[in-house]
Amino acid sequence: MSTLSQLMTQRAAAGVAYASAVDALKTAYVNLAALDRTIENRNVGGPAPMLSFLRDKNALDDLVRLLQHAEFAPSLKQDWPVQIITAG
Repeated sequence: MSTLSQLMTQRAAAGVAYASAVDALKTAYVNLAALDRTIENRNVGGPAPMLSFLRDKNALDDLVRLLQHAEFAPSLKQDWPVQIITAG
């Protein structure tokens, strides 16, 4: 059985891994969504419609809020849609 000290050390390591995973998820999500939008653009001539994420800003904002953790990811910015448009 783990001691409280061991559990706290494990928690800290899990928190660091979580924060890194959230950052990686955001980067991958923004990149993929931006590429999908760009390829769908009629000026690019890609297939339309493409299978992609739902374009529901409120749902995306809810997802970002759900990913927040009070200690390890407390201030996730609700800027994912803006970053997608900018990256496209």
